[in-house]
Amino acid sequence: MPTIHYLTTADAIATAAAHFATLPRIGIDLEFDDMRHRYGRHLALIQVFDGTEVYLIDPLPLPDMAADLEPLFAVLRDPAVAKVFHSCKSDILLLDEVFSVNCRTIVDTSVQFTLLAAEDNNISLGRLIQAELGFEVDKGEQKSNWLKRPLTEAQKEYAANDVLYLFELTDRLSARLTELDRADWAAQENLALEAVRYGRDDPRPWSRNAAKYKISAQEMPMFRELFMLRDTVARQLDRPPYHVLSNDRLAELARNPLETALQLRTANGLHPELKRSPYAEQLLAIGTTDLEPDAPLPPEQRKFPFRRRLNGPAAARADAREALLMALKSHLTTDHGSTMANMVLSNRLIADIIELGTEAALRPWQQQLLKGSAEKHGEDYASIEQPF
Repeated sequence: MPTIHYLTTADAIATAAAHFATLPRIGIDLEFDDMRHRYGRHLALIQVFDGTEVYLIDPLPLPDMAADLEPLFAVLRDPAVAKVFHSCKSDILLLDEVFSVNCRTIVDTSVQFTLLAAEDNNISLGRLIQAELGFEVDKGEQKSNWLKRPLTEAQKEYAANDVLYLFELTDRLSARLTELDRADWAAQENLALEAVRYGRDDPRPWSRNAAKYKISAQEMPMFRELFMLRDTVARQLDRPPYHVLSNDRLAELARNPLETALQLRTANGLHPELKRSPYAEQLLAIGTTDLEPDAPLPPEQRKFPFRRRLNGPAAARADAREALLMALKSHLTTDHGSTMANMVLSNRLIADIIELGTEAALRPWQQQLLKGSAEKHGEDYASIEQPF
């Protein structure tokens, strides 16, 4: 294990960041809590590898986390310094959501591995290290409470391992991609990661859970109000919402609401705060009030699937585009294998192409591969290039 620097002050972080700014690349990872031990998403640790030594940057002791981390954030924004991650989307979403920081010049080893088309799913860092470097790293601290201090030595070693092997991995994967003439594919995918942003201001944050639990239109107002009450209590307690009321119990109460004080007192699966004023009264009011259904969303917020907006000849044209794309997916499978076919024409991408065309929906490397299979098998690629 190389030297591990544990940084807890703004001055130490600024000094380290000045060093990172002189390097061609750094390996980086974040540990954060996402509604696991506290309400919301909280940065807990930043790990950086400079090629020789590991820096564990602890943001929790900082008086002003955003301001004191700004020297490091400046490096993340600097396109001259490559940032090597493994499976970085969660990390870059957190940086955008909490700090409005957008990384530049990202190299993601997960993206690189995926483009080798060896497997159809994302590979964990531990599995990638084992596959490429031939040894195992201890992942026992993966579900640690990273907000608890002091960190244990096991946590520090785990955190260091998350960045220690990134350079060796990306170099190996880059060489294999070059041999396959796919280095530019990885460059396109990594460049696209710079545009990933956190989706703010969901007008109906309860809708995803409602769909999962098959909440009916009649049950939806009850589910909505329970969801929002749970969120209010969770925010006040600084606890994850599921500590206040599990998703399963939330769905049960939407179908069988609490209507009396006796029912509330004897109800199981509720955080004690829900049985105290003022939340107890609010919970009973939800169960005994004739609630209004959701108001219609403004037109700009409505997300009706494209195909549901079509009928008659337009629907027939869309069906023809889909049939062609399914045929092309079969050809891609024959030419390049099922893993690559799914990367070029996943179900989501097929839906996007039907509406937007290949030029807008696909990266250039995907367009090139798809066009090559279309020409080889005599299919009309030109008919799906442009928007519907």
